[in-house]
Amino acid sequence: MRVLNVLGICFVFLFTSCGSSYLTSSENVSKTKQGYEKVLVVGRSKDKTSRIKFENEVVKTLMENGVNAKASYEVEGTKDLLNKLSESQIQALKQKLVAQGFDGAILTNLINTEEYTDVLPGSTSTAYVPARYGRFGRYVGYYPVTTWEPNELKTGIKYVFESSFYNLSKKTGDNLEWIGRFELKDPSSIERTTSIYSKELIQALLKNNIQTD
Repeated sequence: MRVLNVLGICFVFLFTSCGSSYLTSSENVSKTKQGYEKVLVVGRSKDKTSRIKFENEVVKTLMENGVNAKASYEVEGTKDLLNKLSESQIQALKQKLVAQGFDGAILTNLINTEEYTDVLPGSTSTAYVPARYGRFGRYVGYYPVTTWEPNELKTGIKYVFESSFYNLSKKTGDNLEWIGRFELKDPSSIERTTSIYSKELIQALLKNNIQTD
């Protein structure tokens, strides 16, 4: 299916896309900032290659910023997270992760695909053309000639991703720290898409929730 192929292009999981920025909304839910010992990076995708590339890129970006992290495909208990988990299974998984030293987790999902249509504004250009007056046969003046290019419609597929950051060290209550939404239009480069996505994601987390030395 096309959506699965996209997770190969976009996910990588997740943007030459149509823009230089993918983050469209960001919410600092907990409004707290602290250091984390070990962060788990999860990219949910049926395309294993895409998942690995995406998780590795996010881990790399975190490590470059002084945050210890590990990809979920390498961690026991999170190698296969495609199926929906019950509340008891989630709690058991959380305990297993905490026992392995994880106190933070980033989870990314593809949540929607939709067709889009952008209107690219047309343009105008003016040239001054010499005019011939009377019967003298000479160019003695110029008059402007303006041409208009019509608007252009561009259509394609937009993919909407959502990334969430959780504090696994919280024993009770909600542990969602941050949530952000990313939009990609017609991504064509896995490497570029993943690089931009991970940088914007980690930049938002470092600004709002993750404290580094």
